[in-house]
Amino acid sequence: MNASKEKKEKISTRRTYLLLSRSLFRLLEDTPFEKISLIQLCDHSMVPRSTFYRYFEDKYDLLYYSLQTFFEEADQNKDLIYLKDGKGRKFVTKLIHTLDQNRDSFRKICLTNKNGVFMDILRDYLIQLLDEKTEELKKDGCSLQISQPVFTYLLADLYISMAKCYLESDEPYPAERFVDDVCLFAEREFF
Repeated sequence: MNASKEKKEKISTRRTYLLLSRSLFRLLEDTPFEKISLIQLCDHSMVPRSTFYRYFEDKYDLLYYSLQTFFEEADQNKDLIYLKDGKGRKFVTKLIHTLDQNRDSFRKICLTNKNGVFMDILRDYLIQLLDEKTEELKKDGCSLQISQPVFTYLLADLYISMAKCYLESDEPYPAERFVDDVCLFAEREFF
């Protein structure tokens, strides 16, 4: 394969991933994840089903890819598991700013899917991500004082609740103030 054809294929692949991921998130604004059909997704993205199956097994596989891309763009690293001593502030700030850039869209997704399987999938993905980061820290000599399953489940729920709180707030809440409040909460500075 010559270099020009390989480059075109990579651009074509990236474009397909982007079209499908964007279409999924646009559909999630008005339709719960469990009700989105593959036909609907392919029609909306203008990607043929045969092409969809070349890259993804099903809509769940696409959702996991989309979540992975979202969190990579949110610059997650080992600090993801910290909220104390300012270590997690960078991640929380980036996450809130990412949500803020498309606040209306994320708010619709949150409201449309709040009682559906989407939130369970998001929680499972976050738990998996937090488990990976916790294992990395263990290799660096850090250890948890509580069991890892309790830690990762509760922290995943905290991040989901944090995002829902920010997105569902009826009053305008400046992103920086929200991040400050979350970090104060993590430090147990309530009063």
